[in-house]
Amino acid sequence: MDCLQQRINELRPRADALCAALRREAERWFGTGVLAGCVPDGAAYRLERDAASGAETLVGEWLDARGYRIGMLVFHGDGSCFGEFDLVRMHPRDPRWFVEAVEAWAGAATGAAADAAAGGGTPRADLRLLAAP
Repeated sequence: MDCLQQRINELRPRADALCAALRREAERWFGTGVLAGCVPDGAAYRLERDAASGAETLVGEWLDARGYRIGMLVFHGDGSCFGEFDLVRMHPRDPRWFVEAVEAWAGAATGAAADAAAGGGTPRADLRLLAAP
């Protein structure tokens, strides 16, 4: 097994958790199935070297039919992670806002007690908003 596939396999539970958080937040605002394509297996992965820390970072991207990025997952060497998926629609309850994407993030998973105290390993999610045109 190559290094990339090994890293993908190791981080699969984190990828599942990030994707679930992204889907939950999107569905809370826009209904069931809005991010049906937001699954770890749908992303194309690569390894990158973090310029600041020098650590290896796993990056997964979802692309649309024309090859444009519509979402991504990022897993840093310190255990923290981030995900985003484009929504590109008006806010369903407040016309002052346009929803660009949904984002999820988590700190390093350090164990249940530490995670509960620091909000570490459990992903949190929110909408990324822009002022409406």
